[in-house]
Amino acid sequence: MSGLHVHLVEVRFGDCDPAGIIYFPRFFALFHDAMETWFPARLGLRYAELVVDRKLGFPAVHTEADFKAPCALGDAIAVELRVARLGRSTIDLRYVVRGAAGEPRVRGATTCVVMDLDPASPGYRRALAIPDDLRQRIERFMAADDEAVPEDSQDSP
Repeated sequence: MSGLHVHLVEVRFGDCDPAGIIYFPRFFALFHDAMETWFPARLGLRYAELVVDRKLGFPAVHTEADFKAPCALGDAIAVELRVARLGRSTIDLRYVVRGAAGEPRVRGATTCVVMDLDPASPGYRRALAIPDDLRQRIERFMAADDEAVPEDSQDSP
């Protein structure tokens, strides 16, 4: 089994459309939230440190979702993240959003490119090779056969 990161979420009023279910684009934000919590929880690196201090960006260049069942106001859901592939400068992430009983509600994928965010660099806003220390941490995560202890990141804004 590959490494797994779990991001727990309670569906809130602001996530929902007038039908009382998560408005579909909100899932893409949940995928990104899971990615941001993955960095400190499973890679030991704060996302803000990478973006602000090391000037590395992780923009999505492709994303998709298949919707199996709705998520409603008040539902406790788990957004599972796995790394499907690690390229020279890309990270392919796969997501499964599960309901409280473990049933899949949404399946998704995102391809992120590691980008140079240093305005003084000649490679500014261009893809760059994944730094060795980050690559090693991601590879260890991919090889992990233990399941992540769920991170409840909804305690703080």
